[in-house]
Amino acid sequence: MFSVNTLFFSCRHTSSLATYVRKKMLYMKHRNKKNVCIIYGQEASKVADLKTSPTITFNLKREDGTWFGYREVEKLASLSGIHLRTGCFCNPGACAKYLGLSHSDLVSNFEAGHVCWDDNDVIKGKPTGAVRISFGYISTYQDAEEFLKFLQSSFVSKPIASSNGHTLSMNTLNLVDNQSQQVVPDVRLKSIIIYPVKSCQGFSVQSWPLAAGGLKYDREWLLQGSGGEILTQKKVPELASIRTLINLELGKLFVESPKRKDKLQISLLENLTHLTAEVDVYGQRYEVESYDENVNTWFSEAIGRHCTFMRCSSSKKSLCTSTGQNGRLCRDTRSKLSFVNEGQLLLISEESVSDLNSRLSSSNGNGKQHVLVDAMRFRPNIVISGSTPYREDNWKRLHIGDAYFTSMGGCNRCQMINLHQNAGQVIKSKEPLATLASYRREKVSCLPAC
Repeated sequence: MFSVNTLFFSCRHTSSLATYVRKKMLYMKHRNKKNVCIIYGQEASKVADLKTSPTITFNLKREDGTWFGYREVEKLASLSGIHLRTGCFCNPGACAKYLGLSHSDLVSNFEAGHVCWDDNDVIKGKPTGAVRISFGYISTYQDAEEFLKFLQSSFVSKPIASSNGHTLSMNTLNLVDNQSQQVVPDVRLKSIIIYPVKSCQGFSVQSWPLAAGGLKYDREWLLQGSGGEILTQKKVPELASIRTLINLELGKLFVESPKRKDKLQISLLENLTHLTAEVDVYGQRYEVESYDENVNTWFSEAIGRHCTFMRCSSSKKSLCTSTGQNGRLCRDTRSKLSFVNEGQLLLISEESVSDLNSRLSSSNGNGKQHVLVDAMRFRPNIVISGSTPYREDNWKRLHIGDAYFTSMGGCNRCQMINLHQNAGQVIKSKEPLATLASYRREKVSCLPAC
């Protein structure tokens, strides 16, 4: 009888996989011959042995030398069924060392609001964390190839082929940003949508008052879990079934749920200053007002888990003053945010959504009709029509009535746009985010009020 040293063979197997993938990653080049992958730690040229780590820590670069954020990599990987770890992996010292972050960088990032698990993956042109892929004893070479294929299709720039078979270089294109002050003709305001409770359904209006933080009462309430976490549709899809409505004349917020027979009514003018507290929402401090246990019980039964209903009393979060990676306008330091993630208002064009749907139809080769994506999937505040697809990317300012807005640039839409309702059930899929990632890394427009 011979015993098999399973640990020995497992180590050799995982080390071999990691070495193979590491070398392939280093050979990946953009069309301008620049490296795609920056790998930290062990040299890829090292022959695999039992001391070779089965984990690869890396970041990805665009062809212009800027960084893909690790959160973007993680989100796109999850759509392909690939699970990656991202961030600083509870090792800030090593993270700072390999990323070249100085003490002043760390302090500056913290003062900018960066905390663990947020979306601030690139600040002032430097990554704040990295990506890790790990191989185990059940990992296969097919798994490794799927990961490499994912990197190749999602992050490696490819030559643009012309109809005559020649290759066009990007520097032969003359791109002119639309900085004209002329009125764009035929563009109409189609919808105004308010979302009183973060991640719950909104409601459409013909007109609505503006406040310092954007549309009055928009994202002014949220639900907090028993562990202190902020509840969103990504974590609690049941939130998508909760309907909200505000009646300004009555001064009340009405909330309905299919799991509750009674309709919740909350006064907009109720004084809750005796129930104030400070909470941390994605690294930002807010002063909030809480409600009595009857309200919390109503929401807990509506979503099937214990939660606390809170209202934003005041915010210490102002709009960022730094210009984003896409070179858009700076944010207004005088403006404040409620419980929104980025800008005060989100604008969506019907023509841009129609273009997305045409791409979804053409890319669906299995004969099945794709689920139609409407503008509401993106949870916009403003829906426009009458323009050409993505023309809104170049707008700098927007004038509606006597209100003026300044474009902050793009909004980082996440997997939440992959949730849709069908017969009362919340369905998760990989679309439309996967298709958007295949042709469009620009973000849709966020507008702060001036």
